[in-house]
Amino acid sequence: MADGEKSFSTSIAGMENLLLMESTLIASVQQFTEELEQKVRRLKSLVSELQKENEKALKNPEEYLNNPLNGYTLIRRMYYDWPNIELFMTDPINSAHVEVIQKLRPQMPSWEDLTEAAEAIYRLQITYDLDPADMIQGILNNKQYNVQMKPIDLYFMGYHLFSQEKFFHSAYWTYQAILTFEESEYNKIMDFGQEKIYGLYGETLVKQNRLKDGLIAIQHASNLKPKDARLMQRRNEIQLLANTTTDEASEFLVPEADPYQLGCRGYYSNFISKLYCVYNRTASPFLQLAPLKMEILQLDPYMVVYHDIISDNEIEEFKSIARPELKRATVYSNDNKQPVVVRDRTAKSTGIDEEISATTKRFNQRMMDMTGMDTSGSEALQIMNYGLGGHYDTHYDFFNVTSDLKVVKEGDRIATVLVYLSDVEQGGATVFPNIPTAVFPKKGSALVWYNLKNDLEGNWLTLHAACPVLVGSKWVANKWIRSKPQMFRRPCYK
Repeated sequence: MADGEKSFSTSIAGMENLLLMESTLIASVQQFTEELEQKVRRLKSLVSELQKENEKALKNPEEYLNNPLNGYTLIRRMYYDWPNIELFMTDPINSAHVEVIQKLRPQMPSWEDLTEAAEAIYRLQITYDLDPADMIQGILNNKQYNVQMKPIDLYFMGYHLFSQEKFFHSAYWTYQAILTFEESEYNKIMDFGQEKIYGLYGETLVKQNRLKDGLIAIQHASNLKPKDARLMQRRNEIQLLANTTTDEASEFLVPEADPYQLGCRGYYSNFISKLYCVYNRTASPFLQLAPLKMEILQLDPYMVVYHDIISDNEIEEFKSIARPELKRATVYSNDNKQPVVVRDRTAKSTGIDEEISATTKRFNQRMMDMTGMDTSGSEALQIMNYGLGGHYDTHYDFFNVTSDLKVVKEGDRIATVLVYLSDVEQGGATVFPNIPTAVFPKKGSALVWYNLKNDLEGNWLTLHAACPVLVGSKWVANKWIRSKPQMFRRPCYK
């Protein structure tokens, strides 16, 4: 993880403090305007606009941050707007209010945080086949939300995608910024003018070999800022390219959706083999007295869903224990033989010792009852919160290695218990593209599947992924059960 990166966007819980911080900053700016009469008009306009959004958010921070567009614009504001506000406020009359911002700046999102947030919005666009023209109006999967992105938000989306060489998508986002741009005091304070948008839009067109269109955009930027030597030089360079190049413009072909994306979009609903539903009374003696509602989804790999497996009170206790300890989730590396942070997994997690409370002890016993397996020697229960576009790309839970001491001692991950601790309004499914099967989060239910075959070799059909959270805050609990402690509980087969 890069220096300064705080991974705000990877957890809804991690972004809630940003709203409180922004509220403090707004209050500081409001006091500052009272002392600087010559800046009252501009700063009061700024405060009014920021307060409206912040107060709307603070009425219900979690509901506000459940919408990924709100999360992205929050991080973009905190990264870009507030440093500009600091510059605008700098005045020897009274620096106390400026010092509030300066003191909080180290706690604000970094450039890496902003790019990660922009990548999350792009991930949602691609995974769920969303139109940016709808997204900027707060329309996600044909559902309207009370959120609207500013032109400056769209510009930074275009800037990020340009840096990732996604020139077609960059042009689309940037063009939307052109269409929605209006002169305002807010944009003046941010030093954000139309010439920046046209300049970036022109560069995206040049990269697509649409040189004449790119020249028109750069010329427009130069007209808006005629004394900018860099724009004039760039205009001349593109003019020369347009006069000498005969190559045809690049054609963008929309790629077909892959099995993972189809599962995320809900196309697997009709493919799930729901064999039957039963009351499980046989996995342990206790279930004779208190059977569990079990829905069998697949036999290879063995996969079931247990319903109403955890109460709301237990869920809230798990969350309260986990919140202070949440850190960027990691992935086990076969090369390094240790957990590492990767971009393919965007969430925050923490391990909970099963002995920490009566609730955790009781739930650990419940997992043993419903699986019929021994959880001793297994990893601690992982509590995870997914944030802005939070996802986990396709992967296997088993290690399939013999050189790791933990794997040798306790065995590979024979089974996974995935407990959904929240509902998710849109997205967040657990997809198995090779089967194909998709299970959408339902608060209180648990998805259980076997990662290993009867001979304890990895089952390659268990390839799975956590789809990006489109709208909502996804909380889950993971338990990976190791194979060695099952020696006397589960027979081996050839």
